Amino acid sequence: MCKNCYIVFNSRLSEDCMYSYDSRWDKDCCDISYSNHCELCYEALDCEKCYSCDFCQDCENCQDCWYCYDCKSCKDCFGCVGLRHKRYHIFNKEYSKENYLEKVAKLTDKNEIYKKMEELNLKYPHVALYSMNAENSFGNYIVNSKNSYYVFKVHQLEDCYYMYDSQENKDCVDCCSFNCSELCYGCMENSTLYNCNFMYWCANCVDCEYLSHCFDCTNCFGCVNLKHKHFYILNKPYEKEDYFKKIAEIKEKMKKQGIYGY
Repeated sequence: MCKNCYIVFNSRLSEDCMYSYDSRWDKDCCDISYSNHCELCYEALDCEKCYSCDFCQDCENCQDCWYCYDCKSCKDCFGCVGLRHKRYHIFNKEYSKENYLEKVAKLTDKNEIYKKMEELNLKYPHVALYSMNAENSFGNYIVNSKNSYYVFKVHQLEDCYYMYDSQENKDCVDCCSFNCSELCYGCMENSTLYNCNFMYWCANCVDCEYLSHCFDCTNCFGCVNLKHKHFYILNKPYEKEDYFKKIAEIKEKMKKQGIYGY
């Protein structure tokens, strides 16, 4: 669900972006990774809600910043590390607006900029974990989530465990690259699932298990490449009553063989 995007991977609801990876809700951005809700940004890594920021990493709610690391709610900063609510800073030193603009215009040597950045990175302490509005949660790069544990690079999770690169999920466990779903286990590269387990590259499915590349399906088991199907087992249709009876038999046999259960 992106618009006017080119060479963009694992994105969602982005517009007019190029060369981005694992970034969502962005607009007019280029060469960014793991950055969300950003606009007019270039070479951003792990940034949140930044506007017109270039060569920044782990920055949040920043505007018109260059070469910054771990800066929050900053404007017009250049080559800074670990700043909060600051403006007109160059390499963590404050300037007047006029002096700031004059000095920034002369900073064109990237090698020298990165050298000074490395010195600042060694000088100032770094946060151990990155979290924003993460209530009763543990992991890293957690945003707007609660009651979730061992989750990494996630947004808007609730009551989830062992999740990576996932957004807007509830009551899910052991899922990766997973969005807008509830009551799911062991899923990867899916979106909008409900009460589904062991799914790969599926969307808009309910009460399904062991599916791959299936869309808009309900009560299907062990199927591949189905669309708008109901009560299918191994790509074969069943009557509703026969479907549940057959599924019970299959699961019981799988449990005895030690290949079903979680």
